[in-house]
Amino acid sequence: MQINVGIQVLRALATIAVAATHFQMDLAKMFPASDALPVFMPVTRGAFDFFFLISGFVLVYASDKLFGAPGGPAIFFTRRLIRIIPLYWLATSVYVLMAIAIPSLGKTFSVETIIASYLFIPVPRLDGVMQPVLGQGWTLNYEMFFYVIFAVSMFAQRRGAVALSSLLLIAAVVVGWTVPLPVAFAYWCTPIILEFILGMILGVFFLEGVRIPAWSGWTLVALGLAIIVFLPLQGDDYSMMRVLMLGGPAFLITAGLTLGDLLKASVPMRMISVIGDASFSLYLFHSFPNRGLLTLTVWLGLNPTAAPWLWLVVAMMAGILMSIAMYYLIEVRTTHALRRLLNCQTTRRIETSPQGSKRALLTPQGRFQP
Repeated sequence: MQINVGIQVLRALATIAVAATHFQMDLAKMFPASDALPVFMPVTRGAFDFFFLISGFVLVYASDKLFGAPGGPAIFFTRRLIRIIPLYWLATSVYVLMAIAIPSLGKTFSVETIIASYLFIPVPRLDGVMQPVLGQGWTLNYEMFFYVIFAVSMFAQRRGAVALSSLLLIAAVVVGWTVPLPVAFAYWCTPIILEFILGMILGVFFLEGVRIPAWSGWTLVALGLAIIVFLPLQGDDYSMMRVLMLGGPAFLITAGLTLGDLLKASVPMRMISVIGDASFSLYLFHSFPNRGLLTLTVWLGLNPTAAPWLWLVVAMMAGILMSIAMYYLIEVRTTHALRRLLNCQTTRRIETSPQGSKRALLTPQGRFQP
């Protein structure tokens, strides 16, 4: 099943934006007096909100054959674990081993933080930051919470499952507002999870054939970009204001690109789509080429602040090439192997009963599906 070109482009651009922002932060740490790069954060912070919205869209889109089907929730959740766990656990393990082997990095993690990171349970680190060992893994703590809610709702057909998932997410936010909760649940029940609902709604619209004129699509994209650029959100919380000021524009841009069908398959779009495929690898591992390149410049006696944009581009290209290699050499092979092992490659087969009614059955299928 091929995902929409617009979604692939957004995946790629959002992940590159995160990597660029982290390059800027690493540059500022290594060269504290440098102001060579502008402050990206007010604009690129919205990249994370695109991740949540795209996740809602993709889950509806890629799970369409599983709604209301026997065994659908189990197959869905197994697929998600296969997709997330191997690479994330690999990245987490690398960070843990580096912290142990290279004390000069100044990274120390408690046993609780390490275990919680592997289990996608949010707990504060020793420095008080509410992040796992791999900092950007905070989004995956929300993702896994969403996967559980989505899986619970999949006994229903598409619209019913999306409606139930949305109600459960809204209920979680209301509870988080009104009831004192343990740390992990207080973290999960924040308004930012409502952005998954926006993505699911777009997924339903797209699958049911809702389309808008191209001019309307470009208008939505322009409006969303204008809000992000000219009304940047200050602060870094997961409040309702963030949902409105970052989730809202992300919804407008994603709606414009997908429902307006603005981006057509072409050689440039296919190239960007490859980055979209490899975006998970880039998201998890971009710190290695970023910091490795900056460390190399120092070792060579170079000053990256003299040509910051050049080094930013080099770092992004290195990260993209690394992630594409990891995608084909690790992600694809691991996903295929685990799906075959766990027998969760499925398709929908329609059977007609003796009474003439039709029902959908899930049957093994050897072809890769997202």
